[in-house]
Amino acid sequence: MTEKSERPKGTFQVGDKVWVRTAESDEQYFASARLREIAADGSCNVFDEVTYKQWKVPASDVWPVNPPSMDGVEDNTSMMFLYDPNLLHNLRFRYEKDLIYTYTAYILIAINPYKRLPLYGDEIIKNYSGKSIGMLPPHVYAIGDRAYRNMKGFRRNQSIVVSGESGAGKTETCKIVMRFFAVIAATNQGEQSQDAEKDLGRLESKILEANPVLESFGNAKTLRNNNSSRFGKYMEIQFEMDGTPVGGRITNYLLEKSRTVIRSQGERSFHIFYNVLAGSPDLAALKLQKDPNAFTYLKLSGCTTVEGMNDADDFKDVVKAMDVLGFGKDKTPIWKIISAILHLGNLNFKEDGSSKKSSVVNNDVSEIVGQLLGVEARILNKALTSRSITTGGGKRQSLIVIPLDAQGASFTRDALAKTIYQRLFDWLVAHINKSLVCRSAGQKLVMGLLDIYGFEIFENNSFEQFCINLCNEKLQQLFIELTLKSEQEEYVREGIAWEPIKFFNNKIICDLIEGKPGVLTLMDECVLLSESTDLTLLDRMSKSFGTHPHFQTYATTNDKKIGVSHFRLLHYAGEVTYNVDGFLEKSKDTLFVDLLLCMQTSTHPLIKEFFESAETTSKKRPVTAGTQFKNALGHLMSALLKCQPHYIRCIKPNDTKRPDFFDEERVRHQVRYLGLMENVKVRRAGFAYRQIYQKFAHRYKMVAKSTWPRSGVDARGETDMIFREHQIKSEEFRFGKTKVFIRSPATLFFFEEKREEMMPHIATLMTSGWKGYVARLLFRRMRAAREIQRVWRGYAIRKEWIKNRERLLKQKAATKLLHIRRRSRFRRWLRELAETFRNFMKEKLYGKFIVWPKYPNLSNPHIAVLDATFKRVYAKWRAHVMVKSLSADEQIEMRQKVTALTLFSGNKPWNCARRYTSDYLMVDSNPNKDKFIEGMQKVFATYGDTEVLFADYANKVNKKGKSQKRAVVVTEKNFYKQDPNNYKVKKSELPLAMIHSISMSRKKDTFVIVHADAGKGYRDLVLDLGINNGEKVSEFVVVLVDQVKRLIDRNISVQYIDTIKYNNSRTAKAPGQESSLTFQDGSADPKLVGCAFKSGKNNANVILYK
Repeated sequence: MTEKSERPKGTFQVGDKVWVRTAESDEQYFASARLREIAADGSCNVFDEVTYKQWKVPASDVWPVNPPSMDGVEDNTSMMFLYDPNLLHNLRFRYEKDLIYTYTAYILIAINPYKRLPLYGDEIIKNYSGKSIGMLPPHVYAIGDRAYRNMKGFRRNQSIVVSGESGAGKTETCKIVMRFFAVIAATNQGEQSQDAEKDLGRLESKILEANPVLESFGNAKTLRNNNSSRFGKYMEIQFEMDGTPVGGRITNYLLEKSRTVIRSQGERSFHIFYNVLAGSPDLAALKLQKDPNAFTYLKLSGCTTVEGMNDADDFKDVVKAMDVLGFGKDKTPIWKIISAILHLGNLNFKEDGSSKKSSVVNNDVSEIVGQLLGVEARILNKALTSRSITTGGGKRQSLIVIPLDAQGASFTRDALAKTIYQRLFDWLVAHINKSLVCRSAGQKLVMGLLDIYGFEIFENNSFEQFCINLCNEKLQQLFIELTLKSEQEEYVREGIAWEPIKFFNNKIICDLIEGKPGVLTLMDECVLLSESTDLTLLDRMSKSFGTHPHFQTYATTNDKKIGVSHFRLLHYAGEVTYNVDGFLEKSKDTLFVDLLLCMQTSTHPLIKEFFESAETTSKKRPVTAGTQFKNALGHLMSALLKCQPHYIRCIKPNDTKRPDFFDEERVRHQVRYLGLMENVKVRRAGFAYRQIYQKFAHRYKMVAKSTWPRSGVDARGETDMIFREHQIKSEEFRFGKTKVFIRSPATLFFFEEKREEMMPHIATLMTSGWKGYVARLLFRRMRAAREIQRVWRGYAIRKEWIKNRERLLKQKAATKLLHIRRRSRFRRWLRELAETFRNFMKEKLYGKFIVWPKYPNLSNPHIAVLDATFKRVYAKWRAHVMVKSLSADEQIEMRQKVTALTLFSGNKPWNCARRYTSDYLMVDSNPNKDKFIEGMQKVFATYGDTEVLFADYANKVNKKGKSQKRAVVVTEKNFYKQDPNNYKVKKSELPLAMIHSISMSRKKDTFVIVHADAGKGYRDLVLDLGINNGEKVSEFVVVLVDQVKRLIDRNISVQYIDTIKYNNSRTAKAPGQESSLTFQDGSADPKLVGCAFKSGKNNANVILYK
């Protein structure tokens, strides 16, 4: 879709090597030839140097070749004659010398060598660190360093967009870039604490170890690539302002889940299936065997191994990476899901001859699948072979069970396998993101790294290729906006004269797909209509877009190559014909309710998490897969637009993955659709570097004597003085309205070199001047002071010596003896300390009961300070070790008890030694445990809660002053009172956001008063949490205080008073009456157990406690 090149100006002589243009389809093709003769009419006779074939061509078809000195230039913009054949020749020349990287201004072209080259490593990374582009040979490290330095220097978010076809090396390039960031960030930190170094190392390990996990679960062998990413990945690495990586986040796009059940011949499913079979030591427990051909899903494509890949070793790498990422020691639940998917593919179905009702043939396989997924095989078989439909509503609602034929049952089986794998992959990404989350507060810088599927044209292109190519269209549109179009617009804004360059803007194709109306809109409309089929969608597209220049069908063109069930889109990368079969079904992306309900009964922890109950109760129309992908692309484009972009364009030299083989036709096609020629032309027609005057003058003012250190003129004047002093040619720069434009990178490199030369000199000059001044000043002061001291001391000593000679001699001897004794006692104390703590680290309590030796009284206050310092350091160390030894749950409990200590210490008695269990109703000792679980499932489905933070029995005082036993539950959003018999919610929930304070007495009672927002009509709650003779007050209050802080970032007021005012009769319509509560010691009453509430007159109530 690119514009044809225009012939450059040039003169020719007989014998010159030239390019001769020939027409091939709609593109331009150039052949290498030698000029033999120039005829009088201007035509040229040329001949091929290999075959010696001669032919005559018009002069307009003869194009000049760059001189041999320009073969293999590092930057395409520096070529003398710039057009397709010279660009391809330069790429080929460099590729044959294993120079796989080439610049186009600041865009890097990377050609996949299909072999290992000695271009990478920590030493090479250090060489490229801090070097501007052009100072060293082109490299992916140079792009990474430029992005990293721009992020640190300008405090601006960056992104690196890695694009290209499948098999061009995008994934490997992204891994190289991530390794660069890990090494360079660690190198640039300098001196830091040991803990900080460990934290940095852990984060870098997690960022790098995320790749093996994502590749194993998301990559597969295709016909074009042995390790093709079958999903899109945008990774954001978060940095502190000093360049230290502190967190990360991965967003995945459109996993090709259909690959789980079907793919083209010669391809494989996702790597993880083969990794598990080859490397897992627990195949028997997983009901698996090593041979992949034993599983239908794996053998159907006729390819189970990949040359150069060791699935067993890859499995070990995946397990190791998962350990680093915090997946826990027991990964059996994950491997069970992988095994269950493989066994699902072995399920076969048969039909009853008359009714065509299907049933499972091999029930032994369904039993294995049920065990692995944690569901009953009977329920699973029913869900696979029948479908339930609800008709009517209210009292007339009825349930109809429709049996499925064998084909329908097979489709349902495959849909379940695809959905389970999709949700497993999403869960893995979410878990990785949790391990990468940034824990520190404050503003962060972001480095985005986009590794997304390349443009795909297969023999049979389906819904997945449609979405993948839409993504590439959007990326190409973004590239156009941020490089080509923005270049021209910026020159116009700055008043720089130049010749505009025409380029193809693919916005028209993006609008055709995602506009209104667009292909995705029609798909969503057809999904809503139950009678719609894929051919209905094709017919509607033909009627809506029949006249669109980039849309074709058989009905609109009568082109038999398209096919009656196909449509063709004229993408920027070429024509692609899509088969509509399965488009609507893949766009629906839903499971039958029977399968969802079956999965929700699972005892498998992950399957239960994957299939929440809300999925079957929600009445909202599910968002189609196409719309989901469109929305995700919108978020991705928005994120990229907020960053300063850097581009790496990956090119595959051939389709056979052969090293040292350059297929010019394949490379020419990629150069065209990647828009490389247009970008080179824009850079060559204009200026390669531009910067605002203030920043340019601030950075380079030290390279000119007239501007350093001050010039007395504005930034533009200083910029002009810098260029004049260095006699830069006028054609090398232009002054815009706000920026200076530099044509060639060489000029910029010249200024950078001058600046680097001056920086050490300036720094040395400033440092030496200051140090000399300070040193001289101190020296003079010290010399004067010492001279005064010397004279005075001499005089005083001589005078005193003469006066008290004998007494001074005795005193001197006594003083010396005293110093010796004191040093001896001090050293003895240090030896006692060392002996006391010789083996304390081997003790279970790390020396808790050690008796510290008494420090000697030497009339020296520093000894006491030293003793206190030793004890403080030991106490902090012991606390650190003890806390580190706790499990994750114990650490959570410890944090809660620290909060309780803060709230209750000195205010109210509480039991610090009691374990905080949080949920006291889920324990086996609760006879109504199952009812409670059932009740909470209904609560979660009704109110949207997902987690129980506290649950126990309590006595609630109603508005009539009567105590009622209730189950009280605190979730992440609400507080519930439940009937202890059936666990139904009483009245309604109390949102935690409506709680503003908590009141308690300072006595030994177990009552808590929860004050709610009066303006919303919520009642205050009077609760007795000592119903089971246990102290639950502290745990309940801590849970409320922590969760309200976490939920709405507000601190609940906790007050301790002996007379509490409350209102537990308030409603939304009536204000209710205020009551008071006082506390009395009831120890004299033998019948009193725990605490008791007694109603008084005029709403003055009393709590009796022991």
